[in-house]
Amino acid sequence: MEFRQATEKDQSVLKKIKRYAFSRENRYDEPETSSPSTEPYPLRDYVVEDQSKIVAVIGVIDFSQRVRGVFVKMAGMSAVACRPEYRRQGYIAKLFQFVFEELHQQEYLVSTLYPFNFNFYERLGYGQADSIHVYTVKTSDIIQRPTPNRIIMEDFDPNYERCQPLYERLSLQLDGLAKRPDHVWKYLRGWDWTKHGFQFICQDLDGNDLGYLILRFEQKTQTKPFSYLEVREMVFFDSETKQAFLNFLANHDSQRKYVKFAPFDRNYLPFLKSPRIKENQIVANSMFRIINVEQLLPKLTYSKDVNAQITIDIQEYLNLCPWNNRQFTLEVSNGKGNITSSGSEIIVQLGIKEFSQIVIGFHTPHEFAEVGKIKGSSLAYDTLASIFPKQTTSLREYF
Repeated sequence: MEFRQATEKDQSVLKKIKRYAFSRENRYDEPETSSPSTEPYPLRDYVVEDQSKIVAVIGVIDFSQRVRGVFVKMAGMSAVACRPEYRRQGYIAKLFQFVFEELHQQEYLVSTLYPFNFNFYERLGYGQADSIHVYTVKTSDIIQRPTPNRIIMEDFDPNYERCQPLYERLSLQLDGLAKRPDHVWKYLRGWDWTKHGFQFICQDLDGNDLGYLILRFEQKTQTKPFSYLEVREMVFFDSETKQAFLNFLANHDSQRKYVKFAPFDRNYLPFLKSPRIKENQIVANSMFRIINVEQLLPKLTYSKDVNAQITIDIQEYLNLCPWNNRQFTLEVSNGKGNITSSGSEIIVQLGIKEFSQIVIGFHTPHEFAEVGKIKGSSLAYDTLASIFPKQTTSLREYF
């Protein structure tokens, strides 16, 4: 096998491999009626060859993601594909090992992806990082309350320039979010704005932008049993703006009986006339993995109320990142952490997947202890949980 970064000459071959893996068109070329696709985030492809034939590819996207209060260098893995006749022979795992070595040299600290199969990527050290809560409610069930200090107006800017600083403000508050460059807004896959949509801004009486709402009208189809108003993204920072947006959605009852939204926050039942809503779905979303434990931990922000020391014995799956496969003693005080050479009497042993999920805040050590995925004392679990408390995280780039 030969591993390398792809070149421009490889693109026609890679396009066919990816189209076979991901396309629903059953053809290698672009359909004549399709609109030109625009990739919001450029890929840097890595390939593995067998007898001079490219058999698998992994695309890497440069991101900056917020982890425990700080933005760190993150590699988004996308377009992971293998020719069908070469699958289940270890090519993807070996290519991941090569890519991780390259990313380690380039000082990436973490990696995220949107999986086609969670179990497959768990074997590579990734763990679920967040869930999306999708609510489908009757527009007539939304309780309308007065918001005299808020004004909602439609905006027609295709580049979403007024939305951008509001999202940036949110990204400074919510872990998991990635910095979103200006040029990607128009083409975000999760929004699919090649199919169009509408944007609205909420202001106070002084004309300050306080939030935005992006929505689409979805029709009933074979895959969609009923029509609904879909909120693609809703950002706000105070309860009055939140209520103003809900009032706005409720006023669409003559256009759509239902509204579907997947907000960043979870408190919506008090805003409804009945808790018996049509749908309340929890959808597993992204996966997260630490590439470099030693370099990541000192960069994070910790609670100033925590003063602790713990030795963390990391086990790397398939030894994909061998530099992680050892013990690290983390000392936390005054909101900062550092890796120290002195060991601690408090020791936990766990895999890189489990440790990654604890750091991002998706699971607690005690939750893993229930299923035997971590070894240590109750004191060790309590200590690790105090350093990395469970929290809500979110990633909405859909690369």
